[in-house]
Amino acid sequence: MKHKATAESALRKELGRIALREAERLAFPPTEWEANTLAELLALPRVTVTRPPEEHLLAAGMVPKDCHVNCSTQVANDPDRLSRHVWGWWIYSPIVVLHSVVEVRGQWLCLTPTMTPLPSRFQFIPDASIEWLKANDGVATHGFRGGVKLPDALRRYPEHHLRMRDELRALMASGMTAFDAWQIVDAKLGAERTLVQDQIRDLLIRK
Repeated sequence: MKHKATAESALRKELGRIALREAERLAFPPTEWEANTLAELLALPRVTVTRPPEEHLLAAGMVPKDCHVNCSTQVANDPDRLSRHVWGWWIYSPIVVLHSVVEVRGQWLCLTPTMTPLPSRFQFIPDASIEWLKANDGVATHGFRGGVKLPDALRRYPEHHLRMRDELRALMASGMTAFDAWQIVDAKLGAERTLVQDQIRDLLIRK
């Protein structure tokens, strides 16, 4: 019983950490560039991408949450030189997430283990306008589009993400844990689906 309580406490702490991290990550100020770019992207052609089984990806050495490196590794290690690294946007309504996939003989594949239950297929927008440039340190690289450094995602409703972040901060400042604060915010704003809510629910399902 004690072990179960400890495990549940650890899970709640981890879920709270994820909720806070994602809320902060997606709460950047809205801009006209973001709105215009999202509208432009949603008008581009889409492809259907397939996720191979997670255990196959892990066995092949693919790393969770590192899609750009995974795809670069696949291209570099493909003896037949048939793999093509494609940058673009994973449609995860109501946001689009900067993502990398590979195209092999007309088949589109996501090589990044999700570690959470997600559909085996999803819609993806290839974006030939993305370029990767080295940072000032000469080591790290960042994605750019039209000279603008890309965020991790583009949002259809940026005001929702700002409101969620502010609500979480206020509740935690009152002494509430991140997990309990997220539950309250989720109930209050639950009609507006977000990446934060989906990630938390995915983890809960997996556990």
